[in-house]
Amino acid sequence: MEKGGAMSGWNLEGYRAVVTGGSRGIGLAIVEELRRQGATVLSVSLDDGCLADVGTEAGREAVLRAIPADWDALDILVNNAGTNLRKPTAEYTLAEYEKVIHTNVTSMHELSRLLYPLLKKSGRASIVNIGSIAGILSVGSSAAYAMTKAAAAHLSRYLAVEWAKDGIRVNAIAPGWVATPLTEKIQQSPKAMGVIAERTPMGRMGKPEEIAAVAAFLCMPVASYLTGAVIPVDGAMSAFSMDMTAALREG
Repeated sequence: MEKGGAMSGWNLEGYRAVVTGGSRGIGLAIVEELRRQGATVLSVSLDDGCLADVGTEAGREAVLRAIPADWDALDILVNNAGTNLRKPTAEYTLAEYEKVIHTNVTSMHELSRLLYPLLKKSGRASIVNIGSIAGILSVGSSAAYAMTKAAAAHLSRYLAVEWAKDGIRVNAIAPGWVATPLTEKIQQSPKAMGVIAERTPMGRMGKPEEIAAVAAFLCMPVASYLTGAVIPVDGAMSAFSMDMTAALREG
């Protein structure tokens, strides 16, 4: 404890971060929260900051070139970029499937690998991979998307073990339904929102800033022994199956 009772390690002053998909939704909220906590952030997206499609090799090379020359190390990597096509598996084309896989998984694996040397130099590095409860439960998002989010969780566990010796912590966040531009159609459907409220004990969608707060915490010094975790931030949706006793009370 510092003088005055304030605990040290609850900020990111002096940290350098790369965040993919940082122009809207959860990614934008993470960029803003990291900056609020004192980090310098390179935001990567298709329409703001470092312009790059991280689902492609050329896009990932653009990220490497965009890292400031005076950064001798990288302290934070948030792999947030993602896409989805909500439709039945039988209606997917191979090109659509590969787009989801490359954007959601290949980018995560390859940026972690390519930025590993800079992360290793940090001595306090943290990777946060944004997954989804769709990687745990069947929520109708699409099989391809669900596969990528399950992969995000296990990639995080695997790298946490492999890179612990290098001072790199790796964790994943598994959000539930979150109010972002990607879920706008769902938010506009009273029936869909009713299903979410019924299946989520907290009775609502999450907010991007609620995911961002967890992402920032995972990168802080106070979380220095936390690695290899997949943290659901979903209003207890993934913990809930049914309430049989309530049904019995209702007759």
